[in-house]
Amino acid sequence: MSICTRRSWRAAAVVATIVAAVTLPAAGASAAPAPAAADTTGNARGTSQVSATALAAGRAAFGADATKAEALAAYWTPARMRAAVPADLNPQVRAAAKTYSATIERQQQAGEKPATNDGPQRSAPGTTGRVGTLTATGRASTQALAGGAIAAGFVYNPNFAYNTPAAYTQGKVFFSMGGAGYVCSASIVNSEGADQVWTAGHCVHGGQGGQWATNWTFVPAYDDDLANPAPYGYWSASYLTSRTAWINSSDFSQDFGVAVMNTLNGWHIVNYFGGQGITVNKGKSGTFEYAFGYTSYGGYDGGNVLGCYGSTSPEWDLLITWSQTVQIPCGLNRGASGGPWWTGWNGSWGYLNGVNSRVDSYASPTVVRTGYFDDDAWSLWTYNRYA
Repeated sequence: MSICTRRSWRAAAVVATIVAAVTLPAAGASAAPAPAAADTTGNARGTSQVSATALAAGRAAFGADATKAEALAAYWTPARMRAAVPADLNPQVRAAAKTYSATIERQQQAGEKPATNDGPQRSAPGTTGRVGTLTATGRASTQALAGGAIAAGFVYNPNFAYNTPAAYTQGKVFFSMGGAGYVCSASIVNSEGADQVWTAGHCVHGGQGGQWATNWTFVPAYDDDLANPAPYGYWSASYLTSRTAWINSSDFSQDFGVAVMNTLNGWHIVNYFGGQGITVNKGKSGTFEYAFGYTSYGGYDGGNVLGCYGSTSPEWDLLITWSQTVQIPCGLNRGASGGPWWTGWNGSWGYLNGVNSRVDSYASPTVVRTGYFDDDAWSLWTYNRYA
């Protein structure tokens, strides 16, 4: 089932993340992004800009009244999508990752305890949308994993059908930053505003000294094996949000990003697809996670979502001191940044409890890491809850 009307199909053709539970009831030409407006809890947002080049492409393809989504669909041609590189290859992000690794190594050696913002375990449930129901389609594949058919940490292709929740509540992200095109992964998360898409902070903002991304586009269920690799079209963001610790200091322990999406053909993204739940403060050891993302390295081309799974552990620990980042055994690599970590996942629905942020080695990764989902992550979800 597709959200696309006749006109948005034309757009598609242009291009071919104690229990306190929550009960849930035309941009102008691109310029330097406006300064982020921060709240008192350490969150910030910036308008999601569309470049003049993208606007011109939209007008050429769809006429003078081309929408933001149509402009982005026209801009992200197959050639531009192929040329876009994983966001973790952004020189600014790579330099920040190197600096952060040196910082936490120093903290570990000195026995310094990183700042924490832990609290009670909190969660908000997922929900179904127009295209699906809260049933466990795809559960057989998780049973196979749990039975040991695929070893923990091993990268595998789950072969999700595009019309299943596991496929359409995640997708591939395309955006521009610093004059280059980049790709990331992302997933849809439920809230009352019904517009949140979660990814890594470095997939929405360049970090310390950087700017907000432009031409930010989310493609649910992206799959280049399909005749139309964007079966549900191209979704544009109204604004982008992240933690000020990421924006001001490139702090990978808060490498979280949320795009608040525009509607498409009148639909809020959660109302159409449904959204995964979110949970925080589950502890840094022993939480079983499924991680996914569009890896484009080691024989993979980034055209399909890949996965791995395993139990969490701190990136480092020393007696009663441990890191604010956690990891699982996993070989996901370039292009998977921002992809979801789902816990309590039944093959369709679960709870976001991390996003792919860093790996231990670009050449041959054995673990993938996320900032620990504590009250900082919850604050970012709350910041966008009613947006």
